[in-house]
Amino acid sequence: MTDRKAIFITGGSGGMGVATGKHFAERGWLVGLYDLDEEILRAAAADFDPDSIITGRLDVTVESDFGPAIDAFAERSGGRMDVMFNNAGIAPGGWFDEMATETIRQMVEVNIMGVIYGMRASLPLLKATDNSLCMSTSSSAATYGQPMRAVYAATKFAVKGLTEALSLEYERFGIRTADLLPGCIDTPMLRRESAKGAGRPFEESMLDNLPKEGPYKLMPATAIAEAVWAAYENSDQVHFYVPEEVGNTDRMKMQDIDLAKNESRGFFLRDR
Repeated sequence: MTDRKAIFITGGSGGMGVATGKHFAERGWLVGLYDLDEEILRAAAADFDPDSIITGRLDVTVESDFGPAIDAFAERSGGRMDVMFNNAGIAPGGWFDEMATETIRQMVEVNIMGVIYGMRASLPLLKATDNSLCMSTSSSAATYGQPMRAVYAATKFAVKGLTEALSLEYERFGIRTADLLPGCIDTPMLRRESAKGAGRPFEESMLDNLPKEGPYKLMPATAIAEAVWAAYENSDQVHFYVPEEVGNTDRMKMQDIDLAKNESRGFFLRDR
């Protein structure tokens, strides 16, 4: 095993995955970016030092895809994986009663099963690496379910619960487990969903109604990268909120369920 640390990132062609990869590469890590679209992955890799990057096609809904991807990563990393970042996810919105069953099934397969497959497939390398971290992307929707995002919220609650359980189970392997709960992050996915909701091509003005402060203020993708880095540096914390105010809903819920409900209703049903 080499001394160079290494991170494996699913959903690696998107804003959060690429930003996290760059953050770690700049600090001397080997970065593995994995996603479905190889063309976008190649474009993303062009911004990295070739010695710091490995990319590969990976469909997180296909369990057998993980084996070859992780084997190729292990060959470059010398058999180590310091961080497994289960970041791949999709976020179609809409009224629960109007959502197509196929859309629901796809969210469950990507957001839940994709994380489960990644956690299981990465386990041998995580076990072989001292102080390793299994990191997953949950959501602010997992602090209190948000209207028009019912199924998405359900999948992210699942990730949060799975993370909490494995933070206890994986202690026997010396593996740390944590998750991210982002609010509104400026990524291609947010812009794509904003355009879909508006029924027209994305314009910067679509983000104008986002609050300037609080849990749902717009944050850059680099904030996610910094949170993943903090998670690796912090051995005790399980949930990392981005921004930190997202955690207020969790804390309010413990004290007063009506306050948490109003926090979610007030923002996500605004202008509906």
